[in-house]
Amino acid sequence: MRSEIQKTRPAPIVSDTPFNGRTELTMRLLTSREPKNPKMLSVLVAVEPSLQNGLKQKSYVIGIDPATFDEQRLVQYRGQLEADPLRRGQRILPLYFGLGT
Repeated sequence: MRSEIQKTRPAPIVSDTPFNGRTELTMRLLTSREPKNPKMLSVLVAVEPSLQNGLKQKSYVIGIDPATFDEQRLVQYRGQLEADPLRRGQRILPLYFGLGT
């Protein structure tokens, strides 16, 4: 059993709120740590900081580990992830589960 993340960190929201009709939001977590294992690069999407996304340093979207949180836990809007890294991140999970090519 995994423990819940306690620290505040940026995370792109990937759920479609009108679709789920709930107060929970599905997000992809971000990390600023460079991957030590080269195999991890296939499930991470590098994102450079920009005014649009509000990141302060190069980060990686973790494509295989979506997390769901209540929207009340959202603390601050930082920005919007650019279309390209968002699209690449969305392609990882189906491939990881063997659901697409």
